[in-house]
Amino acid sequence: MIRRCYTAIATLWLIACSGAPADSISWLRYEPAIVQLTGVLEVVQEYGPPNWGDDPLNDEKLRVPVLRLSEPVNISGDSHSDINTESFENVREVQLQLDGYDSLVGKRVTVSGTLFAGHTGWHFKSVVMSVKVIQPIR
Repeated sequence: MIRRCYTAIATLWLIACSGAPADSISWLRYEPAIVQLTGVLEVVQEYGPPNWGDDPLNDEKLRVPVLRLSEPVNISGDSHSDINTESFENVREVQLQLDGYDSLVGKRVTVSGTLFAGHTGWHFKSVVMSVKVIQPIR
């Protein structure tokens, strides 16, 4: 009986410590607001045309830059937008739209730009950032 109590307490503690509650995470806004995010720049492979993963042998293999955030964020939906209406909580990855990033892959960076909700086949994450500035963290 005591062992089960300790197990239950340990389980609850692990659940409580597994991530910050959504209300303590910062809320960001979609474009046109400029936001700054920090994390590790990674490249993931996704399947593209012609069949977007339904035919992996023949589908284009895309290199997609993704920022794995140091701290999760929330994104507040915009009821006046055509595409940015949905809010997202506890976002840990953001797809980046940028060029010339190869030398920064695997490094901690800070990016500044505007956020929008993924809405096409080319958007592999729920939230995408159009990057204006990217800087390595030393």
